[in-house]
Amino acid sequence: GYILGLSSIIISTLLDAAFDPVLSILIGILAGGAIGLANGLIITLIKLPPFIVTIGMAYIARGLAFVITEGFTVRVTNDFISNLANGYVGPIPIMTLIMLAIVGIFAYILNSTPFGMKTKAVGGNIVAARLSGINTTKHRIFIHTMGGLLCGLAGLLMIGRLNAGNPNAGVNYDVDSIAATVVGGTSMTGGEGSILGTLLGAVLLGVMRNALVLLKVSMYWQTVVAGTIILVVCSIDYLSNRNK
Repeated sequence: GYILGLSSIIISTLLDAAFDPVLSILIGILAGGAIGLANGLIITLIKLPPFIVTIGMAYIARGLAFVITEGFTVRVTNDFISNLANGYVGPIPIMTLIMLAIVGIFAYILNSTPFGMKTKAVGGNIVAARLSGINTTKHRIFIHTMGGLLCGLAGLLMIGRLNAGNPNAGVNYDVDSIAATVVGGTSMTGGEGSILGTLLGAVLLGVMRNALVLLKVSMYWQTVVAGTIILVVCSIDYLSNRNK
């Protein structure tokens, strides 16, 4: 969420300053990749726990977004970005096509390539992966960088949805991302999970949230429900894997 927010602000600010649109988009997405790279370097070289690094970098990125904008939204009027987020190819939204393309590409990578097998190995047992000859440091840095780039792309799409860069964009998305992956079958102990499962987890949470809106449940209670789901599913995952 925090990478999404900062990337969207960088792109919006550059566009507002009449900077070249293509370069503005590239710089914003690459900024997301740079944050992911920084996360990976700190985690692997300084050996800090990933969760701590995530929290610290979240404050830094969110703070930079507010420093750049002074707390105000930056309006964006760019037809390409707007069409990317709101346009259709026939009856299908372009955003849906982008999502399906990303899901398809990374599902293939995770399940059918040596890189995907190494990723699962590193997640399952990093010591065993290292002893089997995998460069776990390089691999983890690359994965964090890739995640940052995808968050930068999400920031671009968020601009199109809002027609503005908002320093508060992506707030609570960290909780949503955890909930989607866990509900989708990714084990908190590592080594298990699928791209398709994560997609289905995200869809399930989206349907649940829409149902709560239709039932006129307060948005604050929606957050309570999301947190409860994370605790329940993680507890089930831990208890089911404890015997193993």
